[in-house]
Amino acid sequence: MEPELTIKLMVMSGPDDGLEIVLNHSKSGEPLPPELLGKYTIGRRDNSDVCVPFDTLVSRLHATLHYRADGLFLVDEGSRNGTFVGRRRVKEPESVNIGQMFRVGQTWLRVQSIE
Repeated sequence: MEPELTIKLMVMSGPDDGLEIVLNHSKSGEPLPPELLGKYTIGRRDNSDVCVPFDTLVSRLHATLHYRADGLFLVDEGSRNGTFVGRRRVKEPESVNIGQMFRVGQTWLRVQSIE
């Protein structure tokens, strides 16, 4: 049995500033394609893995984090206001590393660790 994957994110702005979010399984329960080791949703929906209910610029399903053998990737899911790594708008899956910040709506998140 493979060890469980854990990704930690830190909210860096808004009312949840400083909140650490631990992702170790997706709430969707959907089977993953073979190339993905983990897939986590980010949005305003209650069932999002990373729920950002206070930011009205975040779509219900705004973005997803894909964990693959070659790293962690951020994917915009057609959000109206965009997903950004630094100042770059995400148009294709974008690699994100430990310590790197990204933005959905007006909310900044930082990748704390991948274990």
